[in-house]
Amino acid sequence: MIKVLDKTFAILEKLALASPHPCRIGELAKQFGINTATCSRILKELVEAGYAIRVSRLEGYAAGPRAWTFASQVRYRERLIGIADPVIRRTASALEASVLLAERNGKERYILLHHNGCRKLDIVLGQLSFHDLFKTATGLLLTAFAPEKEQKELLESYEGKTSRLFPPGTDLIAELATIRREERCVFRNRDQGIIAFPIRRNRAVVAVLGASVALEDFTEPFRSRLIDGVERAARQISQSLSTLNTIG
Repeated sequence: MIKVLDKTFAILEKLALASPHPCRIGELAKQFGINTATCSRILKELVEAGYAIRVSRLEGYAAGPRAWTFASQVRYRERLIGIADPVIRRTASALEASVLLAERNGKERYILLHHNGCRKLDIVLGQLSFHDLFKTATGLLLTAFAPEKEQKELLESYEGKTSRLFPPGTDLIAELATIRREERCVFRNRDQGIIAFPIRRNRAVVAVLGASVALEDFTEPFRSRLIDGVERAARQISQSLSTLNTIG
């Protein structure tokens, strides 16, 4: 029963991500490793519930009206997102960078906001979450502020137990301690310069702010300007999010 439920959610998420374009039964069945009869039955139930619609026999299925109204009713991290959104927009435009707000839930990294001001980067967020905590600056920073026991569990469960951002054999737990102490991530990957800073609410880290630019632009003096700009934005969001208690 649980496996069927997992497949149902997976198909619904795929329809949502593909929206408004339809998906064919055969493609969905192949992607999620189920037979076409099971896939057809799941889609029939989603259609009956209003979460999907049948576009046509040839074109397949798309997200339905209930999926739209369900998503439009969700209010999540409303204050954080409300404060961060204009700051991220301005920062992305001013620095001509891709800037995002991310949080961690379990083993996954979720992007709550994203504004791309970098014309050289074509970034498409084609997933609802990302299993890349040790591959990204925001992922590493989020993991660095997790409890030490949880860090080890995340690393143990992570595929390969290595990170492409560090040389082979690197002690990632020690690197996470350094990242936590410095409260920042600054890296070069294959084609981008990537950075991240924590967002705090009354000292507790609740999210991280990350930015990326094309690697060819990640040189001085722009590199320093990018780091200063994103750090300033993270600090501004944190200050607006936190409560100042005074006596007098």
